[in-house]
Amino acid sequence: MQKNGFWIREIRTPNYGLIVAACDEELLDQKLWKGNLEITVSKDFYGGRLVDREEAEIALQRASSLNLMGERIVQLAEELGLIHKSAKMYFRDKSGKLVPHALMIKIKA
Repeated sequence: MQKNGFWIREIRTPNYGLIVAACDEELLDQKLWKGNLEITVSKDFYGGRLVDREEAEIALQRASSLNLMGERIVQLAEELGLIHKSAKMYFRDKSGKLVPHALMIKIKA
């Protein structure tokens, strides 16, 4: 069964606004590597609620800060103009496939 949803965690803060951590559904609890660095796409950080593309779009657009992991969620943020296509880094999954990661912070003047 192909997964195509997104895990979204929204954290509201008085000083920093709405922080949204989001990942492609299938990445939750997976280990990823960049050189010697190993990270886990953890439920504690990303695993708030499972949403479809429309709900993910709304959450991304409202956020003052984003932490995104996965091909589809990063692509969605690019399509919305929130992430520049060259502003991402890549980790590898256990099969060696590249998995994009992107951060965004809105700066208010």
